[in-house]
Amino acid sequence: MSDRSKEANRKRSQFWKHHIEEWSKSGLSQNAYCRENGLKPNQLTYWKNKFKRQNLPAEFAQVSPVQIAELLNSRKERLLLNIDSGYQIEIPDGFSQITLAQVLQVLRIE
Repeated sequence: MSDRSKEANRKRSQFWKHHIEEWSKSGLSQNAYCRENGLKPNQLTYWKNKFKRQNLPAEFAQVSPVQIAELLNSRKERLLLNIDSGYQIEIPDGFSQITLAQVLQVLRIE
């Protein structure tokens, strides 16, 4: 997938997350909210179900390798790093900061 396609998918996902959050706060029915915002109800339903299946929070925080290393040094426990591309990295106590930075670079997370 090209960078342009990834960016378009990210923007589309953000657009629908925003509308789902606004609809849930509005107190309106799905159909009424969609009418007021020029949306198709079936698309709102599709994205609502997609996010529900993913069971992911609406936003992710970007964490630098330095922040992860500081967390590891302060907690002395393992850290599970879930990446939206489907990877999960378990980082044990004492994991090398240099190795972590290299792993994140390979996964293009930095």
